[in-house]
Amino acid sequence: MSQAVTEKRDSIRQIEHTADLGIEVEGADLPGLFSAAGEALYGLIADPGDIALNEEVAVSATGEGWEELFHAWLCELLAQFNLTGLVGKQCKIRRLEPGLVEARVQGERLDLRRHRFHTEIKGVTYHGLKVWQKNGRWHARVIFDV
Repeated sequence: MSQAVTEKRDSIRQIEHTADLGIEVEGADLPGLFSAAGEALYGLIADPGDIALNEEVAVSATGEGWEELFHAWLCELLAQFNLTGLVGKQCKIRRLEPGLVEARVQGERLDLRRHRFHTEIKGVTYHGLKVWQKNGRWHARVIFDV
């Protein structure tokens, strides 16, 4: 499946990739970047406009370096979805430091009768994964296996 740049909202845009689905996110700081990426991940799964803030879960991840931590964060969010069906609408970063991210994710369990389901994400890849700072803002690129 070839995905062209199809959407641009705030600091999130889909990127072209030949077989999977990718995004680039941008944030004023690292907590903003991690929050935007989490919300973008869930937005690829289901329409966030349909998601209520009925449940809240604590999520944490560890990793060496910003890229590994970013990957671990997204994997943990995907695991939450796969284990409980929770589709997050808001990711509130509580603590972010080298090697650790702790957050609260608010949303609700996916209900196919009420929610517009977009795509199943099987995994977060390392292919093309990049976290960088440019002009004082943080950016990341990640490809998901769909």
